Amino acid sequence: ARNLLAKAENDFNSGNYASSIALLDSLQKTFPAETALQREAMAMRPKVIEAEATKALAAVDSTYNADIETLKSLKTQLKWIKTPGMIEGYWIAPEVYRSDFMNTTGIEARVSEIGEFYIVSSVNPAGNLKHQSIGLKTSAGNARTQNDGESNYRIGGAEVITFSPAQSDTIGMVARNAVEANQAAGASVIFYGVKGEKSVKISPAVLKGIGKAYAYSAATIRARDLQVERERLNRTIEIARRQQQSTAAADR
Repeated sequence: ARNLLAKAENDFNSGNYASSIALLDSLQKTFPAETALQREAMAMRPKVIEAEATKALAAVDSTYNADIETLKSLKTQLKWIKTPGMIEGYWIAPEVYRSDFMNTTGIEARVSEIGEFYIVSSVNPAGNLKHQSIGLKTSAGNARTQNDGESNYRIGGAEVITFSPAQSDTIGMVARNAVEANQAAGASVIFYGVKGEKSVKISPAVLKGIGKAYAYSAATIRARDLQVERERLNRTIEIARRQQQSTAAADR
C-alpha cells in the first residue's frame, strides 16, 4: 500500500496525473484496511484531479480561442440570408448564393443559425430525372449523399432536395479538403436520379464557397462543444478545491 501511494505521488509530481489517479484507485480497492494510508490517498486525490483538470483546461482554452478567431474571420466572408416568409435564415458564401437558385441546376451550401452545415440541391429543368442524391467529384476526392427521395419536391419545373446535416457532411468535407489542397479546379456535382444522372461543372469559386461554409460550421460546433468542456473542467477544479479545503479543515 505504501509502495502504491509512493508511486502515485511520484506520478503526480511528474505530471502523469491519469496514472496517479489509477494508482490511488488501486490502493483504495486493494488495501481498504490500511486506514492511515487511505486518508493520505483521499487527501491527495483532489490535488491530482485539480492538476489534471487545469492541464486539460489550458489545452481546451488554446483550441477554443483559435476557433473563435477562425469564426471571426470566416463570418465576415459569409452572407446572412433571411427573406420574408422564411422561418429560419442561413449563412452562405456570397459566391455560392443566387437569388434565383430554384431556377438553376446546382447546389447551395448553407449553415443554419446554430451552425449546422447542410446542402440544398436544385435541378431545373427537372424533366424525368427525379434525383434522390448528389455527388461531388474533385481531384482531391469524391463524396455522395444517401438517397433522400422523401425530401424531393417539385416547384414549378424544378426538383429541390434539402439534405440533412448528417447527409451533407461528406460533401462539405471533400470540398474543404480540395480547397486546402489547392485542388479546387475541375470539380463537378452529379445529380443521381431514378432515371439516370446529370453532371454539372462548378467553378473553383463555388467549391471554395462550399468549403468555407463547412469550415465555419465545423468551427462553430467545435467551439460550442469546447465551451461545454471548459465549463465541466472549471466545475471539476472548483469541486476539487472544495474537497481540499474540507480535508484540510478536518485535519486541524
